[in-house]
Amino acid sequence: MRPCSPLRRIAAIYWNVLILAGLSFASISADDYKEVTVNLSGKVLTVDGAPASGATVHASLPFGNLDKRVTTNADGMFDLQIDIKQIALGGVLLRVSSSDGKQLSIERLKSENDEVQTKNLIIQLSETNVGSVRVVDAEGKPLNDAAVAVQLNFPNNITGLSTDESGSVTFRYPKSDRIEAIVAWKGNHGLDYRVYSLPHHQRSDTLAQVPEFPAQNGETLRLEGAKPLRVRITDDNGQPIPAIRTYVWLLKKDSQENQLNLSYFSEPLSESTDEHGELTFDWIPSWQTTKIQIWPSSDEFVRSRGVYDPETGDGTFEMQLDRLVPIRGKVTAADGTPVPEITVSARGAGYSMDDSSGTAMTDEQGNYEIHVAPEQIYLVTVRDSRWAAAPQTGFAVPANEPVIGKDFVLREATRVFGTLTDESDGKPILNQRVIVYQYGSDLDSMEGVTLKNPDQSRKWVRPMTFYHAISDENGQFEFALGDGHYDIRPPEQEKADKFEIAGQTELELNVTTVLRKEVELTGKVVAAADGEPVASAVLQGVPQNFRGRDWIAKSADDGTFRVKRYKEPTYVHVENPTKSLAAVVILDPEQTTLEVALEPTGSVTGRLLKDDSEQPWPNQEINYGINVPAVTGETWSTRFGDSVVTDAEGRFSIDGLVGGFEYSVNLGVTKEGMYHSLPQWKVDSGESRKLGDVQTPPPPKPYVPPTLEERIASAFAVKGTPIERYERALKSIKLVNQHLLVVFGHVEAPRIHQLMQIRYEDKDFRKIRDDYLFMAIPTDQEKREAATALAKELDESIAGKRSEFLLVILDSDGQKVATVNSDAVSENDELSKEKLIHVLSNHLSERHDAQELLDAALAKAKTENKRVIVQETATWCGPCHRLSGFLAENREWEEDYILVKMDHRWNGAYELMKEMRDGAKGGIPWYAILDASGKMLVTSNDTQTGENIGFPSSQQGQSHFASMLNQTRQRMSEEDIATFVNKLAPSNEDE
Repeated sequence: MRPCSPLRRIAAIYWNVLILAGLSFASISADDYKEVTVNLSGKVLTVDGAPASGATVHASLPFGNLDKRVTTNADGMFDLQIDIKQIALGGVLLRVSSSDGKQLSIERLKSENDEVQTKNLIIQLSETNVGSVRVVDAEGKPLNDAAVAVQLNFPNNITGLSTDESGSVTFRYPKSDRIEAIVAWKGNHGLDYRVYSLPHHQRSDTLAQVPEFPAQNGETLRLEGAKPLRVRITDDNGQPIPAIRTYVWLLKKDSQENQLNLSYFSEPLSESTDEHGELTFDWIPSWQTTKIQIWPSSDEFVRSRGVYDPETGDGTFEMQLDRLVPIRGKVTAADGTPVPEITVSARGAGYSMDDSSGTAMTDEQGNYEIHVAPEQIYLVTVRDSRWAAAPQTGFAVPANEPVIGKDFVLREATRVFGTLTDESDGKPILNQRVIVYQYGSDLDSMEGVTLKNPDQSRKWVRPMTFYHAISDENGQFEFALGDGHYDIRPPEQEKADKFEIAGQTELELNVTTVLRKEVELTGKVVAAADGEPVASAVLQGVPQNFRGRDWIAKSADDGTFRVKRYKEPTYVHVENPTKSLAAVVILDPEQTTLEVALEPTGSVTGRLLKDDSEQPWPNQEINYGINVPAVTGETWSTRFGDSVVTDAEGRFSIDGLVGGFEYSVNLGVTKEGMYHSLPQWKVDSGESRKLGDVQTPPPPKPYVPPTLEERIASAFAVKGTPIERYERALKSIKLVNQHLLVVFGHVEAPRIHQLMQIRYEDKDFRKIRDDYLFMAIPTDQEKREAATALAKELDESIAGKRSEFLLVILDSDGQKVATVNSDAVSENDELSKEKLIHVLSNHLSERHDAQELLDAALAKAKTENKRVIVQETATWCGPCHRLSGFLAENREWEEDYILVKMDHRWNGAYELMKEMRDGAKGGIPWYAILDASGKMLVTSNDTQTGENIGFPSSQQGQSHFASMLNQTRQRMSEEDIATFVNKLAPSNEDE
C-alpha cells in the first residue's frame, strides 16, 4: 500500500491559491501536472544593497519533499536546480540567510501575468529580530526538548525549533515579517499557543489594540498536561491502513480569544499510522474540551474527517475510511477522435459531512480516471477555456465498483458574457468576482438511487460546481461553459439568477448588485441614570440581512467607541462589564453616530417542570435570546443571549436581561431537529421577575407525511356530495384553464391504488399533473347512489365493472372530451403507467406563448386606455386560485385594467416573469401593473418590507394592494378602490 502522496495535499492548497488569485479552472492545463526540472537563478543582496556572498538559499515546499540548498558566490549569484510538479511551483518557499545568519528573507516565488518567476530573481535580505520562547510545565518548571513552531505569513513558518535545558529557544525572523502565532508542544506534557490577531468579530473595532508578539521579553508558554489520543484507521473491511498522514485541525483554550488552526502547522504536528493502522497524538492538551476534528490524507482512501469528543472519549478513536472509486470515461472531438490534455472535474454530494471532488487530465487516447468517494451522486464536467461538453450527472458511485463510460463529446464552449453594474447608479463595477454555479441532478429526481444515510439526515442532496471570473476595467466578465443548469451571482451572492445552456454559441447575462459600503460609526456609551461614561462596555452588532458580518467593539475609558460597519440596518446590544446595565438599539444604514444610554438590567427566576408531569426538571439547559428580525421580516435570528442549567431542584436564575424586549426561550433542539420552546419572557428595566413554576410544553411533534393509503382515503373523502364537488370543480377549472379528471372507483380496488400511486409518487407523471384537477368519487355500495347521480349528470354509467374503475375527462369549459375504462389503460390486468400517461397527454391544455399573451394584452390596453395586470400563477397554487376567484367575482377593476395570467405551463412564462421580477422576492401569486407601453408601474412587493403580498389576506397586504391600484387607476376613484379592496375575503378552497 503506497504512502500518502504530497502532491495531493499540495494541489489542494495551491488550487485555493489559484482561486484567490482570480484564476479559473480553465487556466489549468495538462502541463501543470507534469514533473519539470526548473533552474532558480538570481542574486541575493544585503540590507545595504551589496551582493551577499556566502548566503544560503534554501528552497522547500510546504507539505512536500523539496529540500534543496545552494550558497551564493562572491557576486551574490545563485543557481539552484529543483524537480517539481508544475502546479506546485508557485508554492516554493525560499528561505535565504546571510553567511552570519543575521540577515534573512522568507518569501514565495512571485508570479507575473500568471507566470511564476524563476530567473533573474532579486532577493533583498532584511535585518532580523531575535525572538525567544520559554516553555514551562504545569508547575512552572522549564521543559527541555519541547518543540516550538512560529507562524509568519502563511506558509512562511519557522519549524524545527526545540528548547534547551532552561526551557528556552531563540530564533531569528525578518523585521519585515510579523509573527502571527507560536505553538509549543511535547509528548505527554501537552500543548500551548498564542495567536497574535484580533478575533474575527472584533476586527471592525478600530480602537482595539492588535496583540503583538513580545519581542523584547519573549513569550512564555505553559504545557499544563496532556490527554493522549490513540487513533486507529481501518478500511471498509476492517483492515488496518498503514502510512496515512493525519493531523488535528482546531484547538481552543478558554483563556485565549482565538482558536489555533493546526493546518498551518500540520507538517510538524501530523503523524502517520503504523503497520497496525495506529498513531498517537501524545500532546493533545488537557484543557481541550470541545470536539476535535481529525483529518487523514491518502491517495487511496476518502479524505473524510473524524470527530472525537474529549469530554466523553476514553482516549481512543476508531476511523473507517472508504476506498476511493474510479470514474472513467473518454473525451472525443465531434468526429470521434480522442482529445488529450483536457481537464475533467467531478463533484459529489451525499449524506456524509464532506462532499467529494476530483480532477484529472485526459491521456493521449483521450481517457481520464478520477478517484472519488463512494455513496455520493456526481456531476462530472469538462473544464477548458475553449471546449465544453454536456455534463455527466444523475448517477451514484457505489462502494468498490468502478463507474465507466462517462464519456464526453466536445464542442466549442458557449461564451457566457455580460457586465457587472451597480444598481444604484448603473455604473460598471470593476475587479469584482462574478460566480456561476452549475448543478447536477438531485437525489430526489433519480429513480431507484439511494445513498447510505446512517444519521437519517434530511439534507437535500445535489452536486454542484462553480466557476468565477473577475470583472475588467469596463465591468465586463466572461465564462466558457457547456450544456447544463446554472445560476449566476454577484460578488456577495445575495441573489442567484437561473439559466440553462443547450448548445448556444453565446449568451449575454448582465448582473447587477449593490456592493456593501463601509461607514465608520462613532459614539459614546453612558449610564442613563447620571450620564456618566461607561468604560469597557461591550457592543455587539448584528446586521438584519444576516449576510453582513457581526461585529464586537469595546468602549474606551471615556465611554467612546469607533467601529467600521457596513451600511445596513443593524441591531446593537450594549452592556457594561458586570452586565448590570444594558440596552438594545437599532441603527439605520446611513447612521454614523450613536449615543447609547444604558438602563439597569432585569432578571428572572423560576423552577422548570417537566413537560409530562409536575416534577422539577434538574440539569436541563435553558437557552434564551432576543429575536433579531431579517430586513424582509420573513426570518429571524436569536441573538444577545446565553444559556443556564437548572439545579437539582429544577431552579434557574437569569440576569442581564434588557428591559422592554421579549426573550425567546428554548430547551434546545429535539432529535427531529425542532426547537423545544418555552413561552417568551419580558421584563422592565431593573425588574426582578419571579416566574414561579414554569411548565414545559410538550415537545413539538415532527411532521409525518401521510401514507399513500391515507392520501387515497383523503382524496375519496372530500366534503360534499359528488354533484356539489362537481359544481365547485367546474368553477375552478374554468378559472385556471385546467382539465377535470373524474375518477369513479372502489377505494380498495387494485387499479385505483395503482392510479393514485402514480398520481402522488411517479416522477414521469409530474409532467402532466398540473393540467388535471383530480376528483375521486367512491362507488362502494353505501355511496353508490350519490356516485350514480354524478355519472348520470355526465351521461355515463357506472354499472358492473365500470364501478371499480372509470375515468371521465372534461375540458376547462366543462365539456366531456373522453371516457376511459380500465381496459384502455391496463396491461396484463395491471394499470399501465405508460398507457395512462399517453391517454391523459392527448387532452392537455393548449400551451400558450407567454410573450404573445402579453403583447395582446398591451395592445388591447393601448386601444382601451387601460393598464395591464400581469399575474404569475400555477395550477397547484392555492393562493393563486383565491386571487383569480376574487378578481372573477368582483369585476369592477376591469374599468381600468386588463388581466393576463402567466401560468407556469405556458411557453416562456417562467423566463418572462423572471425577467420582469428582476430579482424581486417572494413566491406566487406575484403580480405587477404595467402601462400600455409595457413599463412596470408597481409590483406586489410591499415597499416597506420588500415581501410579496401574494393573495392580500392580511391588513398590510390589503393596504399595499389598494396602494397599487390607487397609484395606477385612471377612471376608478379612491372610494371605488376602497370599496373593491374591502371585499377581500377567503374564497372556497379548490379540490
